[in-house]
Amino acid sequence: MCHDWERNQKYDRALQLTVDRLHAAGREAHVLDIGTGSGLLSMMAVRAGADSVVACEAFRPMADCAEKVIEANGMQDRIRLIKKRSTKLTVGPGQDMERRANVLVTELFDTELIGEGALATYRHALEHLLTDNALTIPHQATVYAQVVECPLALSWQQLKTLSNADGDILLRVPPEVAACRGSSAVFDIQLSQLPVGSFNVLTDPVPVFKFSWSKRDELVNNRCEESVCKARTSAFPQAVFMWWDLTMDHDGDVLLSCAPHWAHPDREKLRQQQLQQQHQQTKRRLPESNLIPWRDHWMQAVYFLPPLKLPLQRGQEFVLHSYHDEYSLWFGLGGDQQGVPSPLGAPHCSCGWHIAQSRSRIGQLNDSLRNKRYLNFFERVFSSDSVLLVLSEGSLLGLAAARMGVKQVLLYEPNAVSRRCMETFVEHNSVPNVRFLTAADALEQDEAATVTHIFAEPHFPSAILPWDNLHYGDLLKNLRTILPPTVTVIPACATLYALPVEFLDLQKINSPLGSCEQFDLSPMDRLIEQHSAFADSPVEAQPLWEYPAYPLASTIRLMEIDFVDGFEQTKLERGELSVAEADRLNGIAVWIEWHLDGSHSPKTTISSGPLVPVEEASDEPVRWNMNWRQGVHLLRKQPNRKATIPWTVKFNPTLSNVYFQFDYAD
Repeated sequence: MCHDWERNQKYDRALQLTVDRLHAAGREAHVLDIGTGSGLLSMMAVRAGADSVVACEAFRPMADCAEKVIEANGMQDRIRLIKKRSTKLTVGPGQDMERRANVLVTELFDTELIGEGALATYRHALEHLLTDNALTIPHQATVYAQVVECPLALSWQQLKTLSNADGDILLRVPPEVAACRGSSAVFDIQLSQLPVGSFNVLTDPVPVFKFSWSKRDELVNNRCEESVCKARTSAFPQAVFMWWDLTMDHDGDVLLSCAPHWAHPDREKLRQQQLQQQHQQTKRRLPESNLIPWRDHWMQAVYFLPPLKLPLQRGQEFVLHSYHDEYSLWFGLGGDQQGVPSPLGAPHCSCGWHIAQSRSRIGQLNDSLRNKRYLNFFERVFSSDSVLLVLSEGSLLGLAAARMGVKQVLLYEPNAVSRRCMETFVEHNSVPNVRFLTAADALEQDEAATVTHIFAEPHFPSAILPWDNLHYGDLLKNLRTILPPTVTVIPACATLYALPVEFLDLQKINSPLGSCEQFDLSPMDRLIEQHSAFADSPVEAQPLWEYPAYPLASTIRLMEIDFVDGFEQTKLERGELSVAEADRLNGIAVWIEWHLDGSHSPKTTISSGPLVPVEEASDEPVRWNMNWRQGVHLLRKQPNRKATIPWTVKFNPTLSNVYFQFDYAD
């Protein structure tokens, strides 16, 4: 967040304007900073000329860090830091606050704006901590909604019918699953990175809610607003894209927008500025989506609409219903303005799929190319005599195999919610010859002797990084003694790959701040570095399609892991990454590919990495598979500027874990 230069500068500008206006009116400026974090906003208030500043921070490690930052900048006598929640502050002579504040500066917002409890915090502050005429920074927020048709987003929400290459239906979606409104958790996303042409907009951005942060009576928990809209094109309204902006000061001179690039109010101005800077620095093409300021702490959100059976026609009027409670937003549609529809409650999953599986996993289940490769392979290797043991959770492909005529399918489903989800598909599609195993050791020895094929996608809901699904090999290893030696294992092996890259923005979540708006934040850098050394994994999971990056070399093969032979053995591989323009290197992407057989053919390989193989350094961003998260190693320090980076990868079969080391430091 502190790397967000636009946020910082606009908070700074709003503070300066507010303090100057109070002083011009002959009034003092007494500032309260709720949730001070690093102390940055409090220090800005001092620099703006505030007469007094009180900062509160409830999270003790962060409060201790803010204390060091404030001292490092020589402001310990100008800022009173209180290490408690704002709702616990006391006001009066000798108390936490000597007097009520007449300026409140705070950043209490998340992607959904109100998801961190902003409404209650503001109400309490306005009633107990602020004067009646207090000014708030920001002054006001506006929530925008844009109705869209977006099959890509819908593929992360609704399961589709599963068919084979000839169009024959293998699995239909049960009605209770098709009608489910999905998870209530916010679907935050970098909307600007959605591929061009992946959605149709039915409306212009519509302002649906305003929050005036200085008016306590207007900060209510529950509201419903109706907006009359006219369809710009004929399409199915499937989702609402949501974002918000902040009017930072009382007079509306400073605006901070979280809009995606196509709706950003400063788009053209920023385009000219950044294109000029880009031309001076490099000839690389900056993606259109990255012309606007980047931020990962406030993104945009997707809300799915209850499905309509008929599309809206171009020019047709309809009503967008917008709702919020204390923490969340949701949306629904009505017809024309006639009639009063029943209020639409907040969504929650009633079918179990959105509880048992992540959105990216639902996207995998709907991935037609992925499914085609699996099903084509099934047709070649399975017969009516095949007995299939599925060592994956939530595998509709395992059920598809039963529909394709194998003798029996044994489904490993230890999770009760996932198992019930699978049972609904079995019941609805009358899938024959399926038996569920609640644990791997529930497989009886005589039953194991009949197994001809082991299959895994592999997928386990507990997996975070792509190679966490190597748990499949561990399950297989433990069953080896009771399985026939002739059993066919699918996938037969997996390969780990890496790619050195230059991220445009993602590196900011891990890079030191140093100086921020002329304030020394190095104490926070040291705190993060100390804790990161033992708390953070060298490789973390990220959906890299949301974070553009340029490849600085060709793809490097790190390690192959064999599930047929040798999975029990510890493996250690070493090598070197050859990097073009080492000064640009700020990250290394890592992913896994699953090979259904030993051929390593693209037709029998399921990749969680780039959509197009990367064979050399390029000035075109990598195109990543959108249904998987990849691993990424971010460099906290500058590399050694050498053209090669030694790497080490170790596989521990006992823990089914992979360890990475990249020796780029001096």
